[in-house]
Amino acid sequence: MLTKRQKELLELLMQQSDFQTVGYFASQLGVSKRTTHSELGIIDEYLQSSGEYLEKKRGVGVALKRFKEVGVIREKNEGSDIYNTFNRRIEILNLLLFKEKVVSFNYLSECFMVSKTSIIKDFEFIMKILNVGSEIKLCSDVHGTSLIGTEEDIQKAMLQFNRYLLSNSEIYLDEDIAEKIKLLNDYYGETLISACSNILYTYIRENVNAISDYYVQNILSIFIILVYRIANGHHIEEYQQADANEAMIFFEESAVRMLHKAALRLELSYTNEDVHYLSLQLISNRFETLPDDEIDEVIVERLLARVSAALNIDFAGDQKLEEQLKNHIPPMIYRLKTNNKTENPFTTQIKNEFSLTFNVIWVVLSGYEEELGISFNEDEIAFLTMYFQAAIERARMNRKILIVCQMGIATSELLINRIKSILPSLDTFEVASVAEVEQLAIDEYDLIISTTKIDIPEKEVIQVSPFLTKEDIERIKTSNLLPDTDEKVIDLVRAHHLIKFVAKEFIFVNTDFTSKEELIEQIGTLLVEKNFVDRQFIQTVQEREALGGTDLPSGTAVPHGNSTAVNKTIIVLIKNKKKFKWNKYYVDLIFLICIAKEDTYQTRNILSDIYNIIDNGEQLKQLREATSNEGAFRKLGSD
Repeated sequence: MLTKRQKELLELLMQQSDFQTVGYFASQLGVSKRTTHSELGIIDEYLQSSGEYLEKKRGVGVALKRFKEVGVIREKNEGSDIYNTFNRRIEILNLLLFKEKVVSFNYLSECFMVSKTSIIKDFEFIMKILNVGSEIKLCSDVHGTSLIGTEEDIQKAMLQFNRYLLSNSEIYLDEDIAEKIKLLNDYYGETLISACSNILYTYIRENVNAISDYYVQNILSIFIILVYRIANGHHIEEYQQADANEAMIFFEESAVRMLHKAALRLELSYTNEDVHYLSLQLISNRFETLPDDEIDEVIVERLLARVSAALNIDFAGDQKLEEQLKNHIPPMIYRLKTNNKTENPFTTQIKNEFSLTFNVIWVVLSGYEEELGISFNEDEIAFLTMYFQAAIERARMNRKILIVCQMGIATSELLINRIKSILPSLDTFEVASVAEVEQLAIDEYDLIISTTKIDIPEKEVIQVSPFLTKEDIERIKTSNLLPDTDEKVIDLVRAHHLIKFVAKEFIFVNTDFTSKEELIEQIGTLLVEKNFVDRQFIQTVQEREALGGTDLPSGTAVPHGNSTAVNKTIIVLIKNKKKFKWNKYYVDLIFLICIAKEDTYQTRNILSDIYNIIDNGEQLKQLREATSNEGAFRKLGSD
């Protein structure tokens, strides 16, 4: 993590529209040029995981840049557009890095129908990318040109390829990072990427502060590359062992567990050098605490108290959670204030798996946005969700469910999403392949569900179809495998608190909205007129939607705004005549959530009831069939 001075330097760099001399930055910070050069080196390493870098020009200065094609490349004579230039360079990288081809400039010129001058420019640009942190070189002889370097150099070059591809992904699509990662499928294979993502997600969830949130995407990319190279018979060369310490031992053990899972799922063999290399990557990307004077303990304590109240769970005695939040929240606030977006590759997975916790946290934290001068986004809320979900697990206020799939990855996400509709949202899922099961501590799991026949001594297993039939669902519901848990938790999950905050005059049936903007503006205006919310509430709902859609595959949406702009809690239900595009999905049932500050403790109860309705296909059907607000009100209160 950056020091206070390094953060100030980074902020100065972000404010510049062009190159500035090192002397300029040194004078702004009140330090020597030598110190500034040293700090710039640290910042350059820090930036690389986001696809950014520091460009230095002798006699001119330094500037913050991104590996972007837009605005950089202009093939005036060829008439080629940015899309074609980018794709040509990606394909050349593919030939050199993944297919390990020896190519000639003549061959590439003919293949892409451009001049040799353009190909030479391509190579200059490509090597500028690959040489960030890598000593990889071009080797040219009578046969053509290829890349040469140590195994570590090759893997670092591949990391730069990934950063370049993902940072330019808007050329292909404008999606979240989970979707962008799929662009790597063509190079590493969908199965391998899915396995690596699942393994890293499980590791981070179990060791939530082992890796800095800023570097999660980076370590995923590193892990994918390492496993890919191992699968293709390449291994890290001998590494000089460092003196063992507590941190080194922990991350060595972590690397062994991760690579062992990959070996079981993908049928590959790894070496001690591969393990040591991965452990060093984990260490270099790990979570580091800020100096004490950087931590605003009052903010942390207030946030912890509000989320505790909203979830109806007392976290006061969980010192680990408090310490984690003190480490996490200050850099999170800094990132948001400086618009330094950190993309979490597991946001979609966290939203689906822990939807209740995720949305409760977002509703609560939205009340602090004006005070802190920031806007929370999905990725940051997802990181916080992992901390709180881990605390819920420590408090044993949930069940631990093991999903066993043939390969541990193929149908797991589909299965989890279906099961979430019949089990409480606080449950935690873990996915394993058949080969992994015998090496797990089976007694830790309250329920085992498998898509294939497996025999586990002294443990009953529910075997289901990968697509979870009605019969499968019934067997899970009626099984005796779910243990008794705290009655208060079950009561909170199943209680119908929603109806207390629904007014018949704010149930709208058979409306004709065609966009979320229109709906939010019109319904929001009615709420303002009735003094349920202030005018600012409408803007906060719109801003929340801009940061990540609240729509769900079931054709529903659960938009919400800041509690600071809510005068009296009310939940508005809108049933539209026709479905319209919200964000990703087409919706016709919308629950607009307006929760006042004094009702924060009801947040989990309200959201839990809403998700129970959304997860109940029959109740959704009945709501959609309602022809009046009176009829919809009755359906809301029914089981």
